[in-house]
Amino acid sequence: MEKMFRFLKLSDAYERKARLASAIVTILPAIVLILSLKTGNESWVQTILSAGGVGGVLIIALAQFASAAGNRFSAKFWPPRGGLPTLRWLRATDSFRSTAQKNQWYEAIKRLTGLDIPQTVTAKPTEEDAIIEDAIRQVRYQLRGKAVAKMLDLHNGEYGFARNLAGLRCVMLGLAILGAAGSAAAWALGHGSAWGSLINGLLLVFALAMVAWLPAYVERAGVRYAESFFSALLAAAGKQTKEPANKR
Repeated sequence: MEKMFRFLKLSDAYERKARLASAIVTILPAIVLILSLKTGNESWVQTILSAGGVGGVLIIALAQFASAAGNRFSAKFWPPRGGLPTLRWLRATDSFRSTAQKNQWYEAIKRLTGLDIPQTVTAKPTEEDAIIEDAIRQVRYQLRGKAVAKMLDLHNGEYGFARNLAGLRCVMLGLAILGAAGSAAAWALGHGSAWGSLINGLLLVFALAMVAWLPAYVERAGVRYAESFFSALLAAAGKQTKEPANKR
């Protein structure tokens, strides 16, 4: 099972939450439709196995595209807002955080990566975003798997799920419409069930709400991730400063 998840790029907790969970939420109407259909010959066991087989294939397939869909959404969503919070808050011109706080972050980044953001920006102002992105990338690598980054890992998974689900929101809405229409038609023709029509009706309402609400959810999740990122950065830099003294 572990080898299969690794092959499907779903071997770690982040990938399962960000990609697999978003695919499951998106594909639910199709699974409900399959489970509620009646052909007159099948048993519950056969129905469940059929729904599980078809649903499983659809979920795995969709999970492979979830990250790409999330990245496309991010590429359109964040630039009008000045970029991701981790990038935006480190710009000297950003007023969301105080200068004292920024200087504390700059010093911590320099301690962990050796990159001096203020000095680089002073020498080459046009490279501000480039040096910030390089610093963030290196800090993320330094924090990976560290105890101080547990909350960061949690919020990273939350942001990945929100972003990927937002990227799949049109697919989710389309499947919800097809699921609701299909369940209602099957019920009217005597090949469906009331519970299938009810659940898919609710899933359609849910999908419509998600289309409207997901962008705000992505923004909040991005802010939470940024807050956890900088908190972990300061904790890691402080720990690195104390370690030589503890060894003496």
